[in-house]
Amino acid sequence: MSFVGVLLAATVGGVLLRLTGLTGGLPLGAMLGAATYTVLAGDQPVPVPPLVQDVALVVLGAVVGAGVTRSVLGDLRSLLLPAVLAGAAIILAGIAIALALRWFGMAPGDDLLATSPGALSAVIGVAVDRGVAPAEVALFHLVRLLMVMATLPLVALLLPRAG
Repeated sequence: MSFVGVLLAATVGGVLLRLTGLTGGLPLGAMLGAATYTVLAGDQPVPVPPLVQDVALVVLGAVVGAGVTRSVLGDLRSLLLPAVLAGAAIILAGIAIALALRWFGMAPGDDLLATSPGALSAVIGVAVDRGVAPAEVALFHLVRLLMVMATLPLVALLLPRAG
C-alpha cells in the first residue's frame, strides 16, 4: 500500500466522477477513489508525506485566490453585509448542531469543524492542517453537499426568485 497507489486511485475516481457532470465530481471522485484504495488495501491509513499536504493546501489556496480581482472585489462590496449575516447565522446553526450532537453522545472527533460552514475541499484542508479527524469532517460535509445538490432543484422551484 503506497501513497502513489492512493494518488492513482484518486485520479481515476476524480476523472470518472467528473465525466458524469456531477457538481464537485472531481474532488468527490478523488476522495472516493482514494478511500476505496485504502479500504481494499487493508486497515491502515496510508501516510501522506507532509510536503505533499503542504503543497496541496497551497495549491488550493492559490486556486481560490486566483479568482479574486479588483472588479470582483468591487462587485462583492454590496454583498458584504448579507454575506456576514448569512455566515453568522450558519455559524450559530453549526454551533447549535455540534452542541446537540454532544448532548446526544453522537459528536465526531472535531465536531465544530464537522458542523461548520465551508466548501468541502477547504474544510477538509483545514482538518488535515489541524491533524484532526479529516475523514469524519469530510463525511459531514459530503453528506451536506449531496443533500444540498439533491434538494436544490426542488427548493429553487418552490421559492420565488430573489430580486
